[in-house]
Amino acid sequence: MTISSNDWDAYWSQQGSVTKTYGRIANFYRRWIIPRSLKQTLRKTVAPGSTLLHAGSGGGEIDVHLIERWNLVAIDFSRRAVEEHRNRHINVRQSDLISQADLFSLPYQDETFDGVFNLGVMEHFTDQQIAAALREMRRVTKQGGVLILYWPPIWGLSVLALKIAKSILQLERRRGIALHPPEINLMRSRHQCSKWMIDAGLQLERFSFGIGDLFTHQIIVARRMK
Repeated sequence: MTISSNDWDAYWSQQGSVTKTYGRIANFYRRWIIPRSLKQTLRKTVAPGSTLLHAGSGGGEIDVHLIERWNLVAIDFSRRAVEEHRNRHINVRQSDLISQADLFSLPYQDETFDGVFNLGVMEHFTDQQIAAALREMRRVTKQGGVLILYWPPIWGLSVLALKIAKSILQLERRRGIALHPPEINLMRSRHQCSKWMIDAGLQLERFSFGIGDLFTHQIIVARRMK
């Protein structure tokens, strides 16, 4: 299954419409829960002023909390998300803060960034796409740099919450509504994650799950060693 930019445009277009309650919860989570957890992770792994790529930034709610401490560059596959990001960061001096780009073909030279991160992105890819995305993110990461992924696991609370939300929508006979593009590859084990990292030329350093983001993501930190 291949998810197109149109699928993501539809997702960002529906936020606050038919699925208003879900959209509000998702926005609250992106603005207030995830940033705190991500900042803690970044502080432990990259120095202030480091150049970071947010590879799949969405509408930029999270980036608002990061741009004062790190030199941030962001890309997203969705045109609608890029527009929303630009509107949210309209006063930021960096005119190239956000651009529309494909994660599988990043428009940057080798070893450009001290770190690359994304949140809730990898679970939408097939095994082959995951391998390709990891190799591409590694390519643009400097030696010794980090890759940080927030990847929902099959045991995450968000997975349970979405199942409940979908059940409610079905009871309301809204069967045609998709809350988000399909999550076809939820994280299943540390062993699986380690193999993906090794195959991409990365070394897994952290594989954690906890209260920091309300038990929603498996937090993965990997490093490019050479």
